Amino acid sequence: MKHLFISTLILFCYFNFEVVNFLNAKPSDVKKRIETKRKEKKKHREGREPKQDETVPFKQVEGLAPKSNSPQVEADKNFRMTVDQIKSASLWIDRTVGNKLLNNGIKPNKQTDDFVFVRRIYLDVVGRIPTDEEASSFLKNKDPRKRRKLIDQLLLSDGYRSHLFNWMADLLRHRGKLRRSNFNHYERWLKDQIAQNSRWDEVVYKMLTAEGTLASSGPTGYLLRDPGMPLDNLSNTLNVFLSANVSCAQCHDHPLADWTQREFYELAAFFGATDVSDRDPRKVGNRLKLPDGSITKQDVASAVAQNLARVHTKSSQTLKFPDDYAYSDVEPGSRVDPLLFVWDDEELTVEVDEADPSKLRENFAEWLTHKKNPRFAIAIANRLWKRFFGLGVQEPLEDLDDLSKASNPELLQLLGKVMVAADFDLREFQRVILNSKAYQAVSSVTPSSGDAEDYLFPGPVLRRMSAEQAWDSILALVLGTSLDDYKVDRSNRVTRYDFPYEQMSPDEVREKVLLMKKNGYLKSNQRIVEADFVDGERPVKMNDYFLLRASELAQPAPENHFLRMFGQSSRDLVNDSSVEGSIPQSLMLMNGGVQRLLYDRDARLSKMLKRSGDFKSAVQFLFLSFFCRPPTPDEMNAIEQALAQGMKKEDLSWALFNSTEFLFVQ
Repeated sequence: MKHLFISTLILFCYFNFEVVNFLNAKPSDVKKRIETKRKEKKKHREGREPKQDETVPFKQVEGLAPKSNSPQVEADKNFRMTVDQIKSASLWIDRTVGNKLLNNGIKPNKQTDDFVFVRRIYLDVVGRIPTDEEASSFLKNKDPRKRRKLIDQLLLSDGYRSHLFNWMADLLRHRGKLRRSNFNHYERWLKDQIAQNSRWDEVVYKMLTAEGTLASSGPTGYLLRDPGMPLDNLSNTLNVFLSANVSCAQCHDHPLADWTQREFYELAAFFGATDVSDRDPRKVGNRLKLPDGSITKQDVASAVAQNLARVHTKSSQTLKFPDDYAYSDVEPGSRVDPLLFVWDDEELTVEVDEADPSKLRENFAEWLTHKKNPRFAIAIANRLWKRFFGLGVQEPLEDLDDLSKASNPELLQLLGKVMVAADFDLREFQRVILNSKAYQAVSSVTPSSGDAEDYLFPGPVLRRMSAEQAWDSILALVLGTSLDDYKVDRSNRVTRYDFPYEQMSPDEVREKVLLMKKNGYLKSNQRIVEADFVDGERPVKMNDYFLLRASELAQPAPENHFLRMFGQSSRDLVNDSSVEGSIPQSLMLMNGGVQRLLYDRDARLSKMLKRSGDFKSAVQFLFLSFFCRPPTPDEMNAIEQALAQGMKKEDLSWALFNSTEFLFVQ
């Protein structure tokens, strides 16, 4: 019964020609349309000179920031933990999971076969299915250590860094643009932290203590995500990094958690000496434009916008309790004294320097990221566990107020200890999880919403691919392993505007704007241009679109893009992505633009299918490409029956691509 759906789908397609006769026609029709378009374009190309991008080569202009991106950082490819340390930590996890299952009379699921494992590990670590060659290489390998070696190989790959960015962008609500602010410098900084394998505590500390503008400082993008909204930003900060659901405490004592309104404001006071603003550049434009038109309002606005979005420390802490504060412990409207929250039996002590407002954020960041903070390590560990198992040890992820409510409290505490022992190295922590028998077990059916909080992890739960996994897997079918060769860095669109606006007179600003205008700095590029290509590698283009991984596209993608259709987060809320299915999604897979990509004559799948030889060889190739396994005898029987009815290779490809099995992580 395991693969019955695929057999049924194939038979349905070919014994019901009147209903789905488009199936046979689809590949050839698409090819004809593409070929016709190519011939038309070829006529227009004759006699054309290649267009040179005006931004290349990049010449440094005295008095201006570089127009190009800064050099790419070198990726860290060294593991900190030994193989024996990984084995030991994985064993402790397996014992803790196993003991809980045993005590509840539940048997752990058996270990996956190599077919399931290779597909799962590629999807979970690098965010895409393996190519047929990658799958075949692993399946033929007789080395008993091949799983551990593949895990290490993938964790050091470009694909890992791409996939982790997608997850982190969702967690941090990252948007490339917000109002008039451009966050591409922040995006570049985040990707650099992942490439350098920076410790999680260090990354968070830098985001919370960053100073400067969007143009001058990448990590300021975190606080500038909520400009002028310090209470909302603190609520999101405590949610993301401590899994504390405190939003209610902005207005009153939390009715369901141990957070009071006073405690919330006392934490917010650590940001009370910080100005986080994105002032309107149009007002500056109106003030500095020249009557002769040599400098327009738009010129000024374009030049100063990213310098007006800034994080700046003030001379004093100014946060006050609200005038309608309803409790008797403090006076409404009085100034708030910063005070750190303390959990029961907490050993952490951080000295707060109230006399120096510039130190307040540093004090808060030190407290939040400290290894003795009883929530910081556990919060990120629980989030990463859910990333691989489909459910957190404690659900919902945003509420770790009472750790005893976890499905396995001992496991949750152990994961926090492993995170601390790994020195907040997210890659090493994932390495531990991926090498555990718990992770490598056969998946279970996803429990109902009422039972999810009690799931004890006999294996990961069956889950649908994320939007990013689905898109990147399609690109793997179209481009093969070369999909990781093409990166885009749009940080130049922000850093080129870096200049000390706050320290300059109006005339000096006008002079800077005029210099930028004369040297082409103020041109707005909505599309990807040569300046954005990392290492000058121009991405592959099909159907007038650059084929780029989800991590390299606009963040988030446009509303009508495949990614958004399949549930990519709008980035308005923390972890707001969705894996719910829909009819429009099915229609997009059946008849949408992805079909044209798969059947394009330059697509790897299309080319390899033509070279696959006889039909049986083509069947083996397609099943390996889509599912990383050979067809079952029942599936082969169904295929042979469909073949007798006139099925073609391309038709089988269509059926497998539209099967349920393709979209799920088993």
